[in-house]
Amino acid sequence: MVVGKYGDFTEDGLEVIIREPRLPAPWVNFLTNERYCAVISHTGGGYSFYRDPKTDRILYWVGRDLWRDRPGRYVFVRDMENGEFFSITWQPLMRKLDRFEARVGLGYQKISSEFMEIEGSVTYFVTREDPCEIWVVTLKNKSGRERKLRIFSYLEWMLGDNVEMNFHNIAILYNRAWFDRKANAIFARKTLLFGQAVYEQLPVYDNPFVAFIGTSEKVTGWDCHKHAFLGLYNDENCPESVMRGSCNQSICEGNEAVGVLQIDVLLPANGERTVVFVVGETEGEEKARELLRKYTDLGAAAEEFDRIRKLWVEKTEPVKIDTPDRDFNILFNRWIKYQLYVCNYWSRSPSYYHEGQGGRGYRDSCQDAQALLPIDVEHARKKLLKIASLIRKDGTCAPGWSDTYGPFPQKPYKDHPTWFAPAVAAYVKETGDVKFLNELVPWLKDGWRDGGSWRDPNWHKGAIEDGKGTILEHILAQLNYTFNDTGEHGLPRIGEADWNDALDMVGREGKGESVWLGMALVRSLKIAAELAEVINKEDLAAELRKKAEVMSKRINRVGWDGKWYLRGFTDEGEPFGSSKNKEGKIYLNPQSWSILSGVVTKDRLPKVVRALDTILEGKYGLVLLYPAYTKTDVRIGRITAFARGTKENAAVFCHANLFAIAADCMIGRGDVAYRRLCKILPSKQDQKRYKAEPYVFAEYLIGHEHPYEAGRGAYTWVTGSAGWSLMVVTEYMLGVKPDYAGLRIDPCIPSTWKKCRIIRPFRGTMYDITIENPEGLQRGVEEIIVDGKKIDGNLIKPFRDGKVHMVKVLMG
Repeated sequence: MVVGKYGDFTEDGLEVIIREPRLPAPWVNFLTNERYCAVISHTGGGYSFYRDPKTDRILYWVGRDLWRDRPGRYVFVRDMENGEFFSITWQPLMRKLDRFEARVGLGYQKISSEFMEIEGSVTYFVTREDPCEIWVVTLKNKSGRERKLRIFSYLEWMLGDNVEMNFHNIAILYNRAWFDRKANAIFARKTLLFGQAVYEQLPVYDNPFVAFIGTSEKVTGWDCHKHAFLGLYNDENCPESVMRGSCNQSICEGNEAVGVLQIDVLLPANGERTVVFVVGETEGEEKARELLRKYTDLGAAAEEFDRIRKLWVEKTEPVKIDTPDRDFNILFNRWIKYQLYVCNYWSRSPSYYHEGQGGRGYRDSCQDAQALLPIDVEHARKKLLKIASLIRKDGTCAPGWSDTYGPFPQKPYKDHPTWFAPAVAAYVKETGDVKFLNELVPWLKDGWRDGGSWRDPNWHKGAIEDGKGTILEHILAQLNYTFNDTGEHGLPRIGEADWNDALDMVGREGKGESVWLGMALVRSLKIAAELAEVINKEDLAAELRKKAEVMSKRINRVGWDGKWYLRGFTDEGEPFGSSKNKEGKIYLNPQSWSILSGVVTKDRLPKVVRALDTILEGKYGLVLLYPAYTKTDVRIGRITAFARGTKENAAVFCHANLFAIAADCMIGRGDVAYRRLCKILPSKQDQKRYKAEPYVFAEYLIGHEHPYEAGRGAYTWVTGSAGWSLMVVTEYMLGVKPDYAGLRIDPCIPSTWKKCRIIRPFRGTMYDITIENPEGLQRGVEEIIVDGKKIDGNLIKPFRDGKVHMVKVLMG
């Protein structure tokens, strides 16, 4: 699999090899455990955070500098005899190197280069459990003569809330950084928890967290003051201290802080030397000293790296596919699972595109947890319990939570109540754990009242527990709320927004309605009805199905525009996503979700399919709406103000494309599903045009109506596309879908695939499933043979015996 002219994947798919530092855009990796994360580019740019990317940012990075990619984690190497120097990562000096290579790995990043007959490499990784990252620097002398070298680490501290970017000159007054000779390390901290304390009128208190950078070697110089190291009017690509050859032994008190450690290395002819740097943050200096003692040992660092590599191979091992498409195999066997873990750990906040607002979103976490179930059921279960605790007794919910400050205080989004039921149902299907529905979890109580329509100014308790209810009771509260929260057309009110966050003015006055949200509700009501049947609550199941039927009839009565489904109604009662509109005539999600929810009638299905195929699909995929808005419409929202083809304004949203691809599979269109997935698959892009990483999904590709950037990938890594793509490939295309009574097999594949395979764990047993398609069909199962015996139907009942069972599926 060639990645344009810039490199390729290794044969086993575990690494992406990049041989050119000047890529069309930074290609990023996430190095992470569940508490600490390092976002790093192929040339060492990026930042780190502990617990939350907003409140506990450790390293500084300027989000507006996507294309500049500064600052980062750099290692300068200087020849002390001739004064020449280079940076191993190419950035920030950007000198012409004799050789450059970056290896993007699962849980690590290795960048190496050669200059002046010195080969340098730095391998970055985050430890399995501790809040720190390790840089392993190796220098090789290829000159045949002794070399006297001096190396300088470089990073820039943020040390707290990223609101500092808005109040930089005030925030740095709280900075303290100093060199500790006993620890052989620099310690750094903010004396105040800036941001939350100062600008949100919360109590001011001392910051207990200490950041650090230490090394395995004797430090011969250091700098903590940025401009002492760089020099006045200089930046990272012209560091005065490196040019001069020595640090200044500066401290930092109330200025921009850096972590520069100077180390002298004498390399014999053809010799080699390894140096370790450890960077992190923890509560109190003593804990920091413990981590430094633990990981600055070369052997310990090497052992931890080996464990990290093994850990991520093991974590991405469950669910393996083998198809005729090598791109599919590499991406979905490793990289999309790794991306999904990043999404589960950190949701949608940290990336090179997002501002790092912190926390985890409600709707995002529901979908991420659902997609992770076959890979890591325990992590998914833990997340579902956390999500349930964000639900209020009235059925609304907090829009997310942070590990540092709890449930989000913002106004609830109207679509959030529809995402929990599908995730819980998927958990029960995956595990058979029906008792989960009766598990007691807290209700949330905070200042929002009357379905989030107003906030009580006299409420000063924050978010508290309001008694407990079962998981099923939480689901029912949510669905009942959305069913009853309707406008004049009988459809769910859209409020601040639904799935499409940029439709933020449609319901600002409380009257706007969403056709799509009605469909999402119908789907969740049907799913909840199935859950009720599983626990023998037939009356409840009938009630939920009746509500689904009522909402379906309403949608078909008022939400049909003649050739497609409307997107909704504004506060003024005017339809949008309608042929009557000049712009934004048709939206993608109501068409795909009419199929996913079963709302679409038999006679309207061909028209919906035609609209998808002939109006919404373009060269780069299905656009979110068409035509793009070119004039701001305050009745609709900020979606109309985005540049055409970007974000929600007619971009190729991968998440929404995957909804449509799942719908294609539901109606037996395997060839179309495959074609559409290939259009958005990152490894199949023209990299000169696409620019973004080829190994993880982007949030969107810029739509074809943009005047000059159509087809560029944007907002990579933290997107619901990761989870939905994995579900689409394994459950809808390969068709191996968990059900309450077992595994249901219903493949919908491209007619060109004559044979494919999926190996999947399910309830303590492994299933090795081969799908044979000799007639070149797209859908249909003639027979299923399990361990040599033909079964009736397409449901494989669970064995629960810990063995491997061989399954042959013959399409026909």
